[in-house]
Amino acid sequence: MKHKKLLIAGVAVFTVIVFLATFIVIWFWGDSYPDFTDFKPAVEIPGLKEGAVPQGLANYEGEYTVTDADGKETKYTQDYFFISSYMKSGPSRLYVTGKTTGYVGYVTLKNTDGSDYTEHAGGVATNCKRGDRYGTLWVVSEGTVYCAQKSDTPNKNIADEIIARAAMDEGENVISFTASFKANNRASFCYFYEDGTSSTSNDKLYVGEFYRPKDKNYRTDEEHHITTGNGYEQYALVNEYTSNTSSSNKYGLTLISSSSVETENYVPKVQNIYSIPDLVQGFARIADRTDDGSSSSSKGKLVLSTSYGLADSKLYYYDWADISSTSNRKTYASFPDHNNFEYEDVVTKYGTPYTDSSVYVYFVDGSKLKREYAIPSMSEGLCVKNNTVFVLFESGCYKYKTFVRQILTDIYSFVPRV
Repeated sequence: MKHKKLLIAGVAVFTVIVFLATFIVIWFWGDSYPDFTDFKPAVEIPGLKEGAVPQGLANYEGEYTVTDADGKETKYTQDYFFISSYMKSGPSRLYVTGKTTGYVGYVTLKNTDGSDYTEHAGGVATNCKRGDRYGTLWVVSEGTVYCAQKSDTPNKNIADEIIARAAMDEGENVISFTASFKANNRASFCYFYEDGTSSTSNDKLYVGEFYRPKDKNYRTDEEHHITTGNGYEQYALVNEYTSNTSSSNKYGLTLISSSSVETENYVPKVQNIYSIPDLVQGFARIADRTDDGSSSSSKGKLVLSTSYGLADSKLYYYDWADISSTSNRKTYASFPDHNNFEYEDVVTKYGTPYTDSSVYVYFVDGSKLKREYAIPSMSEGLCVKNNTVFVLFESGCYKYKTFVRQILTDIYSFVPRV
């Protein structure tokens, strides 16, 4: 009897070991991502060995200088990538790497009062243009949009300043935010869209929120839970703002009407709202550019990066003309149990909440989906150059690399196609 029990116990242990071994083999080596063959590594993600957890991604076309053996300097242009990251410990950082020259360094982020910025740094975006001094860099997190502007160097903007400071020694590599405002959603990610048309009023900043079902850590406001006009239940919103490069505009965005609010409540105006699916980590609107670089503001594409935990990531691809159609929207106040859109902590001169009755909600839902890409886990922020989309991953950071199926330590690029 004793030998029989030992035999049964041994068989049970052996079965468990075989099961675990099979699971591990399948988990780490049995994954397959046919869609990912269209993706190519672009640049290495910096800071992973220093405890950085990458979140947001933005690009900027700047200059770098090459000095030859005779001391002659030649200037070239390249795309720089800005990667917002929270840290294992200490203040959040903005890492800088060049598409051609490689890693530059990082800047430590500080609040407007000089204290360390230690938030999640979920998204980063900029409307800076090479040769134009006036531009803004935005970082979003926990319901707030943080703005950085101004450079002390003539003909340089805040993006140039960040690149220069990233190469400096510790203590000098610091950038402080110069303003902030409430995002009117959880502000988990952001994206700047440059339309390329003659009117800068078509250039937009998008600030959106992450929602995960039944997770109290990622709840969104009840008014953000809607049934779209196409019958989909969705729980998160993206707010659209219009770019403004005036030197007197501290937010870099078009503001609400000043006639009925005091100066301290003169904040960026939400132009439109987009209802989005669950688990969105990144947003990229792509201009429909022709060979001569021109584009149409009513056309283009939209890509959403969705992920959570160890599950496979999904990229959702839409046609912008479908999304922005007037037949695909309703006014914010027209949904059940909704009132006019109300700005958080903004009051009129009469002490009442500041509201807007004209804001539309557009539907980014399954009825408009053109294609779904299944790719490795932990896709995060997105940015775009021409028709190419760049995708950031956090799977290579210290927190997750032991468990993920594929450890990705590069930013990847692809051209979305139906």
